[in-house]
Amino acid sequence: MMKKKKLLLLILELLGVAAIVFGVFFFQKRAADQDASLVSAEDAARRYRPSITYQGKDYPLKRNMSSLLLIGTDNYAEDSKQYSGLPYNFNLADFLIILVFDHSAKTVTPFQICRDAMCDVKTTSGRIERMQITLAHTYGSGKEDSCDNTRLAAENLLYGVPIDSFLGFTMDVVPAANDLVGGVTVILEQDVPVLGESFKKGATVTLRGEQALRFVRYRDTSLLDDNLRRMARHRQYITAFTEQARDLAAKDPDFTMRAFRAVEKFLCTDLTVDNISRMLENLNAYEVLPAVTPEGIYQEGEPFPEFIVDDHSLWECVHSVFCA
Repeated sequence: MMKKKKLLLLILELLGVAAIVFGVFFFQKRAADQDASLVSAEDAARRYRPSITYQGKDYPLKRNMSSLLLIGTDNYAEDSKQYSGLPYNFNLADFLIILVFDHSAKTVTPFQICRDAMCDVKTTSGRIERMQITLAHTYGSGKEDSCDNTRLAAENLLYGVPIDSFLGFTMDVVPAANDLVGGVTVILEQDVPVLGESFKKGATVTLRGEQALRFVRYRDTSLLDDNLRRMARHRQYITAFTEQARDLAAKDPDFTMRAFRAVEKFLCTDLTVDNISRMLENLNAYEVLPAVTPEGIYQEGEPFPEFIVDDHSLWECVHSVFCA
């Protein structure tokens, strides 16, 4: 009799566990179905892509990973170039960096893309044309649709790697954010004549206000490939800015969100406030690894210079950052 009771209790316990497991599975499936219903089939396929293909072979993507495309445009928030209601705008994407969060390793890798990189871009007519990625932002209103089109172009360039979110910002952000951290100190790796005669290679300078914007924007247009030197300044500036911002955040937990609120009006993003808060927390807590950027060569284009990305270098960067 005792053996029968024990057996009955064991069966009941197993049934209870099975019910819990089934309930969790049902809840997760329902949540996934609800989430899928909020996005198009095309976007869902992009967002949950398990692998990418290179030269006929599939490579699985890291699962515990998220990414954010930063898009810096060459206009101010109140710039007259911003035409509301038209299917195009005149604001180029000058600054393109994908922040890749590896939540297992607790690292962030900046993946930099040259603004002149040639890739497939979707136009307002729906056609796909090969052009500089900077032009992707001009197709649309200059707001979310333009940022989303730029994200799509970046995904096309990176063999279909899904990019989760975007955050676009106008030039107003640079001097404002720069001064929020008390100015950014850098050692000049090259002459920056636009800032004055004293800004020579090797000098240690603290950039203030509009100086910071001129530092990251300057390039010698008489040189075909001078944008590569500007990209190097972008990497140097981002590294120095991040270090100073993290130091301030460590002393003042409210600093990061307060700084975000100060520049929020200059931003355009598909992130929610909660998403941004979590991402900023991760950015402060995770190790920021050195930026990666694929190599390539510049050539004369019609009418603009073209950066032809080296396929082997691009694949090495994509594989090391995104693939499992």
